[in-house]
Amino acid sequence: MNFEAIRAYGQLVRPMNGAIVFITITIAALLAGATEKQGLFVLLGSLAGVLIAAGGNAINDYFDVAIDRINKPHRPLARGAVGLQGAWWTWRILSSLGVLASAYIGPYTFAISLFWVVTLYWYSKSLKRTVLWGNLVVALATGLALVYGGYVVGNVQQVLIPALFAFLVNLARELVKDSEDVEGDARGGARTMAVRHGVSATLGTASVVLALLIAATIAPYVEGVYDAVYFIVVLLVDILLLYAIISMWQTRTPKSLARVSRLLKLSMILGIVAIALGSYPWT
Repeated sequence: MNFEAIRAYGQLVRPMNGAIVFITITIAALLAGATEKQGLFVLLGSLAGVLIAAGGNAINDYFDVAIDRINKPHRPLARGAVGLQGAWWTWRILSSLGVLASAYIGPYTFAISLFWVVTLYWYSKSLKRTVLWGNLVVALATGLALVYGGYVVGNVQQVLIPALFAFLVNLARELVKDSEDVEGDARGGARTMAVRHGVSATLGTASVVLALLIAATIAPYVEGVYDAVYFIVVLLVDILLLYAIISMWQTRTPKSLARVSRLLKLSMILGIVAIALGSYPWT
C-alpha cells in the first residue's frame, strides 16, 4: 500500500473526528471520577470509541458515494481513491475491534458499543435520508459517548448534563449539515428536512434547538451544580452559539454553512471543557 492509499484511508476514517471522540470519552470518564487504577480502562474505552466512530465514517461514505460525488467530490470514495470493498472491510474490522474492546470493559459499555455499530449502519443506509430521524440518531449517539465514558468507570450521574448538551448541539449541527448538503441530497433521492421542507425551516429548527441549549447551559450554574469557572467558560460557548445562529441566516451557501457546522463542533468541545473545569471532581 503506497502513501496515497494510506492517506486516502486516513481521510475515510476522519482522524480529527476520532480525536474528538477520544477526548470526549476521556473527559467523561474523568468527570465520572476515574481513578488512577482505572486508567487502562479509560484508555481502552476511548480507543474503542475511536474505532467504532472510524468504522461509522467508513460505512457512511460507502452508502453515500453517489451523493458525495455531488456534495463532497473530494472524499476518498467519491474520487475513487478507495474502493467500496475497502470501505466495507474498514467498517467491519474497526467496528468489531471497538465492540470487543468495549466488551472487555463491561456489559454496559458493550451494550452501548453494539448500539453505536447498529445505529450508525442503519443511519448510513437509510435513516439519514429521512426527515429528522437520522439527525436524532446521530445526536443520540454523540450524547451516548459521554454516558459511555461514565460507564467505563461505573458512574454515569456526573455525565448526564454534558450528555444532554452534546445531544442538543449535535442535533442542531446535523440540521445545519442537511441544509449544507441539500442539493446533493435532493439529486440523490434523500428526503431530509431540508429537502422536504426547505432550508429556512431546517435552519429555523436548528436555531430553536440552539436557543434551548443556550438557556439550558445557564441552569446548572443557577442551581449550583457547577461553579463560577463553568459559568465564565460557558458564556464564551454561548457567544459562539449565538454567532452560529446569526451566521447561518446571514449567508446560506454550502461553504458558509460548513463553517457554522465546524463552529458547532468547536462549541461542543468547549462546552465539555467548561463542565470539566467547573464540576465537582475538579474542585
